Amino acid sequence: MATQSLYRRYRPRRFDELRGQDHVVRALRDAVASGREGQAYLFSGPRGTGKTTSARILAKVLNCQNVIDGEPCCECESCVAVERGTSYDVHELDAASNNGVDAIRDLVEKASLGTPGRHKVYILDEVHMLSKAAEAALLKTLEEPPPHVVFVLATTDPQKMSDTIRSRTQHLQFHLLPSDTMADHAKWVADDAGLDLSPQALEAALVQGGGSARDTLSALELLASTGGDVSDVIDLDEFLAALIDRDSGRALTAMGHAVNMGRDPRTVTEDIVRHLRNAFLSLMAPELVVLPRDRVDAVAVQAQQLGAAALVRAIERLGSALVDMRHAPDPRILVEVALVQLTHDEAGSDVDALLARIERLEQSVKQLRAAGPAAAPASSSAPKDPATGRAVLGGAARRPTPTEPIAAETALPDEQSGATAAGSEPATADSGSAEPPASGSNETPSAPAAAPARPSISVTEAWEQTVKSQVKPLVRALYSAGSFLGNTGDTWQFGVPNEAHGAKCSEHRKAVEAALSQAVGTPITLEFVVGSRSHDHDAPAAAASAAAPAPAAALAPQPVASAPATPAAPAEPTPPPAPPPEHELAPAPHVPQADHEVDLNDLTDAPPESVKTPIDRLAEAFPGSELMNDD
Repeated sequence: MATQSLYRRYRPRRFDELRGQDHVVRALRDAVASGREGQAYLFSGPRGTGKTTSARILAKVLNCQNVIDGEPCCECESCVAVERGTSYDVHELDAASNNGVDAIRDLVEKASLGTPGRHKVYILDEVHMLSKAAEAALLKTLEEPPPHVVFVLATTDPQKMSDTIRSRTQHLQFHLLPSDTMADHAKWVADDAGLDLSPQALEAALVQGGGSARDTLSALELLASTGGDVSDVIDLDEFLAALIDRDSGRALTAMGHAVNMGRDPRTVTEDIVRHLRNAFLSLMAPELVVLPRDRVDAVAVQAQQLGAAALVRAIERLGSALVDMRHAPDPRILVEVALVQLTHDEAGSDVDALLARIERLEQSVKQLRAAGPAAAPASSSAPKDPATGRAVLGGAARRPTPTEPIAAETALPDEQSGATAAGSEPATADSGSAEPPASGSNETPSAPAAAPARPSISVTEAWEQTVKSQVKPLVRALYSAGSFLGNTGDTWQFGVPNEAHGAKCSEHRKAVEAALSQAVGTPITLEFVVGSRSHDHDAPAAAASAAAPAPAAALAPQPVASAPATPAAPAEPTPPPAPPPEHELAPAPHVPQADHEVDLNDLTDAPPESVKTPIDRLAEAFPGSELMNDD
């Protein structure tokens, strides 16, 4: 005689023995206890969650002779007959094999007949398999059944049923059992049945069951028959680890091991998708994961390493492979190709692979931003002129070495004036344009102005490399029409085409100043300039005069014929400083002039003797210098 299966031996007989379906138990027990049982019920949910079992318990309690608080006694003649399957009050029909209109017409004709008990209960399993004609034949009786008839419809796919059938029933939805509840129930069944199983075997049964009580007990019984051997259980964590390490060989090895053990590639792929779903839920909704609590923590760690986006992409890619396997001669090839594409982005040319590569690049950029400007790699581009924001011509070829002074065209205005004052002594000594003050004078030579600390990155570079991509598109468009002209301390002049444009830029000044200050590392204040006029009313008028272009004669040293000159005193840090006197020879910052129309007829060629080469200009600027050849 064959041994009865565990899921049949431990099938619940009463409502209080039903696990994980408290909402269903409460609704049915209260309806029976108060005498308000319905004429038709619809039980839906995954397989092995107790739909048919609950229908049989309801049939028992509706005809039980000793009902106590909505529970059957399980001892009277009616309850024993229902459990044995010999009751004339309970009729079960498998709608999957009896889905024709003739079977339903026969059921309708017998429904009006009497019954020995109080109620005649019809249980229709897999009712979504009924044909349209059969549903139409059942519809009228289901809407107005005889007073002693109760219909219980069970299905795993209620969406396939017509709305007219569902609207005439009380719909109760069954859920998969929570992992902790299923673990306690499996352990109790194993102990009560005398099964000696290791914790690893119990865990393997829970994973294979996936929250279904019947599937879990069937897996538990199979493991007990093999002596608790879990060597043939596929380690799904191996596939997840291969995705994390981006190791194609590891993923293919795990799939090859599963196939060599006799597993079907399609079944293995379904198990991988189910495991990836649990990993995704461990990040979003851990209470929905159908795994033991300690396993949920371990899967959550792997899910955090892989990321939610990569998990979703893996589920979608393997799901597409499952669809393609239906007509593939060798399903194993499709799943192996999918695993290679998931672990090696260069192997896939689809949009998902490109998005995965972009996602990793974005993560790298975020890490660099979090590290700060100091951790960013040095730019290999040519140096830029802070006055215009454009690259210096030939800048890459003549980038200053650490021992050379900073060129005047790349230095800040404050540093330019200090460098000129400090470096003007050799030039004035040769020309005699400056003499030390008299001994009786109260004036004392001032020390050269100390150059302010240079930030790790200029404002122009900060705007182009960092801030420009962070601000809103409207702000980026407004500020792209202007340019940074120069600075006076921490105040930077920003050239705008006109006053209206400057007013629009002023509305977003605080956001741009904050972004620039964070990128540069020092507080930055912006001042809007239209040509040579200041647009910002909060800035002092001295800043506008400092932005005016200096005459060309100021770029060359001028002799002083009168009283001796005194070197400039150190400038106070309060911006903006007054423009330096002409005898200090400080080059003024370059301000681009507004474009104006030029009549080509008014242009005349300059005489050859008036055109000076750059070498002639350098010789005039540095008297006594010699031109050195590269040889």
